[in-house]
Amino acid sequence: MSSPSEAKLTRRSFLRAAATVAASLPILAACAPTETKPTPAPEPTRAAATAMPQPTKAATVPAPTVKEPVKISMWTWYTEQQDEFPKLIDEFNKSQSGIVAESRIYNLDEYLKLIQAALAAGTPPDILGPHVHAIEYGLAGQTVDLKESLGEEFLSQFFPSTRRQFTAQGKQFAIGWMAQTFGFFYNPPLFEKAGVAAVPETWDDLMGLAPKFKAVGLIPWAFNNAEKWLGCDFMLPLITQATDNPDLVYDLDEHTKEGVSWNSKPVIDALTMVERLVKSGIFEDGVNGTNWDQATALFYSGKAAMFFAGSWVPQGIKQNASPEFARTYRVFRTPAWAPGKRHWCGNQAGAALAVAAKGHVAEACQFLKFTYEPDRYSRIMNNSLSMPSTMAAAAKVEDPIMKEMTSWLSDGAPHILFGAGSWDAVSNAVQGITGLVLSPEQAAAQIEQDVQTARKR
Repeated sequence: MSSPSEAKLTRRSFLRAAATVAASLPILAACAPTETKPTPAPEPTRAAATAMPQPTKAATVPAPTVKEPVKISMWTWYTEQQDEFPKLIDEFNKSQSGIVAESRIYNLDEYLKLIQAALAAGTPPDILGPHVHAIEYGLAGQTVDLKESLGEEFLSQFFPSTRRQFTAQGKQFAIGWMAQTFGFFYNPPLFEKAGVAAVPETWDDLMGLAPKFKAVGLIPWAFNNAEKWLGCDFMLPLITQATDNPDLVYDLDEHTKEGVSWNSKPVIDALTMVERLVKSGIFEDGVNGTNWDQATALFYSGKAAMFFAGSWVPQGIKQNASPEFARTYRVFRTPAWAPGKRHWCGNQAGAALAVAAKGHVAEACQFLKFTYEPDRYSRIMNNSLSMPSTMAAAAKVEDPIMKEMTSWLSDGAPHILFGAGSWDAVSNAVQGITGLVLSPEQAAAQIEQDVQTARKR
């Protein structure tokens, strides 16, 4: 995720070709009770019949009312689970008779227009993926506080980083569906070809590899910043690396604490690191003109030794790269700021679930509790090669690459912005750095000015 407005929703642009999936399930019809006629009594004698009062006609007893099951819906853009959601829905519907659930998966651009229109009309699905609008929807009363609806005992199973991003004013407006960490995917045969024996420990180590790869005709690191989201995802954790303070990016994004400014030393230091990387020659020429498809093509085809992105990449490699490449690629964690420092990396929930305030709240929460049952949720995540947001499911990750990346969750740093103007301001400034048209000082000042302007609108 990256942007708080529809115009900039390119944050996982590889999803744009996802087909709409709708899984609707039939409502189970209840059988009406059959009517049983009483056995007739013996006919009385004429005299008795004359003396006896005539019976009144028995009143008709109405058949008991059959309660229809409550129908709930879930809308997301999570195509990673397009094969898993129908199984989940079927399993849930068979587990009880009071609720019938359905799931719809949309293309991202289509989804955001539909969900905003449904919320505006007061007819939202019961469960929804809020994208970067989680706080906005919650504060507007369009989604419920899950601390109240689900309880702390249930919420405590989630990694803190996959909760923190969806909280405001002491309330929890969404829970993580798929967590994510960021790292460097690399091609071991190309490392061997360039004489690189070990993965880099620090950014200085990484920059020192550029001449070795270039000497054998390779692009050291394919970096796509045409859509601007990757630059933002990459730079923001550097602020945490420079300070060892994972709360600072949240404070910058909220922009309410006295003395907190984007035009500050930690931000300038992070932007300076990006500038140093560009000047080292580690990237391909024209990073601001390289999009996601072009960068992955460079990496999959063996023209680039490394590719930086999030934990959704193994899904793309499995689907789009050659079987040989899928068997041999590896991943290493984000280099540290300096020797001995923590390897802070981007880590939050790239996908989440929220409950609509105008929907069937109790039934939606029952469905969520069913879905996040550890064995069930773990199965869904493993089958879709996705990173779970709960600690219990993280312990059950099976794929070696995903298992490695999941182990970095404890070193997670925020990289998703929700504040007014934050996303535009940071992504534009980082692109100015990667294009070498802004200095770090100019870029930091520009971010602060743009955020101030956006917050006054």
